[in-house]
Amino acid sequence: MRIQLYLPGLALAVACASGGADIDAASIDATVADARVDAAAPDAPGDGPVIDAAIDARVDAPAIDARIDAPIDAPPIDAPIDAPPIDGPPLVVAGLLLSEASLAPTVGEFIEIVNPTASAVDLSTYYLTDAPSYHRLPAGVIAAAVDSADFIVKFPAGASIPAGGVVTVALDTAANFTTTYPGVTPTYSIASATMVSIASSAGSTLTNAGEPIVLFAWDGGTDKVTDVDIMIVGTPSTTNALVNKSSVAIDGPDPDTATSTYAVDASTLPSQTAPGSARSTKRIALESAAVETQVGTGNGINGHDETSEMLGITWDTTAYSVPTPGAVPPALLP
Repeated sequence: MRIQLYLPGLALAVACASGGADIDAASIDATVADARVDAAAPDAPGDGPVIDAAIDARVDAPAIDARIDAPIDAPPIDAPIDAPPIDGPPLVVAGLLLSEASLAPTVGEFIEIVNPTASAVDLSTYYLTDAPSYHRLPAGVIAAAVDSADFIVKFPAGASIPAGGVVTVALDTAANFTTTYPGVTPTYSIASATMVSIASSAGSTLTNAGEPIVLFAWDGGTDKVTDVDIMIVGTPSTTNALVNKSSVAIDGPDPDTATSTYAVDASTLPSQTAPGSARSTKRIALESAAVETQVGTGNGINGHDETSEMLGITWDTTAYSVPTPGAVPPALLP
């Protein structure tokens, strides 16, 4: 048997018997090793180390390591995992909300406020009212046109509401409230004078057919108040409807004589049906950009327009239930 080996530029013939004649391995290795292996001089004879060096240089080169490591450690891979849309903070709720109101019976009337935020809120600059022209208060109580049954009251100095907490404001005395709702004491009472009266009387009540209820903030000196939350409870009469304050200019009690102008209100708050005696209307959802204009152009906190809220979505509308003063619905605590 004859084996013919061909290498580039070299022919090697080895004859062996079929019974296993010896092949001179050393001779073959030497010939292969001394073949054209020198990369620097392809036609010159070279040796094994030259090949090894060339292989090592290509395998261990930093360029190879960089290409292997880069796709694993590079920021483009880590960034989508750590980016704010995934790991960022939860949605922050803008401020306090009206959460429940009962219009009848008179001894059981109350308004409730919830704090769905993660921090306590100082109430010393917050006001509560059912006066349709409340926004004119900086021009004087007379300008606010509060009638004998309406009220504008302010929370006392040092008042606050804790994170996730609720404040219940009774219209009647605290004693009558507790009689109506056994075991429940109101946080404040207008008739018991635990709220600071700006314009109110012993006969201040909520109109059974319905009227606006407004929670607002004012520092007592500037030209305008800030809407915090507004609810149209029931169906107000035309003489008891919320007044549109769009573009109204007010000069408040500050030293200058310049006026400040309210932004344009959407004034799209829908009227509700009245909840009836021994029933209350309750908030069932938080405010959001889906149910209220929050583009920074309104008269509310952060420019929200509290007159644009879709009350038919955020409040119950017909399935009124018994009042629950002092309780915070889980849906209002994100």
